[in-house]
Amino acid sequence: MDSLSVNDELNSVFSRQNILMLYALGLNKEIKEIQKLKGNTSVSAEIRKLTINNKVNRTLLLALSDINAAAAELDCEAERVDQVAGYIDNINASRNNKLVVGSIALGAAASIAGALITNNNVNNAVGITGGVLGGGLGFFTLNPKGKKVEFFHPHNLLRNVWTENDSDQSFSPFIWYMLSEKEFSNDGNSSLLHNLKTRWIDYQFDSNENQGNHSVIFSDGGIYFADDLHSRAAMINQLQAVIRSINQSINNLILEANKTLE
Repeated sequence: MDSLSVNDELNSVFSRQNILMLYALGLNKEIKEIQKLKGNTSVSAEIRKLTINNKVNRTLLLALSDINAAAAELDCEAERVDQVAGYIDNINASRNNKLVVGSIALGAAASIAGALITNNNVNNAVGITGGVLGGGLGFFTLNPKGKKVEFFHPHNLLRNVWTENDSDQSFSPFIWYMLSEKEFSNDGNSSLLHNLKTRWIDYQFDSNENQGNHSVIFSDGGIYFADDLHSRAAMINQLQAVIRSINQSINNLILEANKTLE
């Protein structure tokens, strides 16, 4: 059922987005009732208005708490990922430094040996061997993946976004509604969830959705390389930013609701 048609009495007071939020929060009936009570100064009406005010305020505070709780969970997870990524980065940096030093040392040794050895055949062999070994060490420094680590996250909020499915109820019903309702995106044509997933496909997986479908990032965890960890941390931060943006929508609702509750 279209919540806007059901709540058409609210159209003159609330914006389209705020009516949808009232519907999602289950406050549309209370707001309608308090509109009808305006001007009624009887004791029973004043008590009822106070009761409704308390319910509205309590519900909005709970919605804000949901947002803060989800953002805090994502913040902790991002910190956990960053710590592991930093550990792997340090190992890779140390490994590369050792390989560079080894390559330089081999090159220097080959040059010195070449200068000391007068036999051309031996000299050439030493030069070739030194070049091959030095090149081999240089090749290892170009390894794009480096060290790996086991990293698990069975409670994976990113997976819910990627699959656009919250059947495990990892998000509160209100947050999931806000993320999946098209009206709350900038263009109103696609949901915040869909837009976020599209950005991930374009920028994290080089426009290859199938690559994302098989990524460890959206599983329960497994073998991670440093780049995977950095990608996961970035995606967590992006999801956190989207969830925090819902705060602004609630603030707009509070401003309009206050006019009705006065």
